[in-house]
Amino acid sequence: MAPFSKILGLVPARMGSKSVPGKNMKLLDGMPLIQYTFEAAEQSELLDTILVSTDCPETAFFANCFAKITAPFLRPANLATDHSPMIDVAKHALNYAEEHWGTFGYIVLLQPTCPFRAPGIIDDAIRHVLRQNADSLVTLRKIPDAFNPHWAYAFGQNGLEKVVERHTFTRRQDLPATYHRDGEIYITRTPLIREGLITGGKAAAWLNDHAFGINIDTPADWARAENLVQQWKEQTKNIFSY
Repeated sequence: MAPFSKILGLVPARMGSKSVPGKNMKLLDGMPLIQYTFEAAEQSELLDTILVSTDCPETAFFANCFAKITAPFLRPANLATDHSPMIDVAKHALNYAEEHWGTFGYIVLLQPTCPFRAPGIIDDAIRHVLRQNADSLVTLRKIPDAFNPHWAYAFGQNGLEKVVERHTFTRRQDLPATYHRDGEIYITRTPLIREGLITGGKAAAWLNDHAFGINIDTPADWARAENLVQQWKEQTKNIFSY
């Protein structure tokens, strides 16, 4: 593994959104949603600093109760709207981090809306991006065959049209595997962040296949998380505090 500079873990959190107000501090089986991400981040041996960027004083206070996590500022209001680009949040956090703690080589973005990260996945993904000497990494999941884009259609000017025109597949067994970003982890070299990119350059991927993948964005997602959380806690009870 090649030598590398420091790695910044970034947990972006907000007061809430129209879909799930206050969701980062909303209790999921008795714990604030964001705590699941805090505990996963604190398990990492490769994150040099874990920074929480939030506009919520309650979230910042809670974050600062964790030994390895810091929330040293409240994010400006113009970076805390439903339409604020994540890249602008990352740039703001990186500027603060490098002003106070020196240069970082990578940012590892950990969204609190993905509470069920497999134990060790953060460091596994970091090691993978370093081994590949990649500029960025995303965690992916296989798209179920029923939703494979090679079987997708759209309504066009001439009626029903295939989304992917290049191939025709009539059997599920012949479909090429396709993948979607699951939101659990993004890793990016800091020069790319400066250029306005979360992913880019030589991109690597970490394939996720554990059964607890979820990215909470709607009330229906929250309900699904509530259905999964007891199984998750049972499987990870000897690793995390819960």
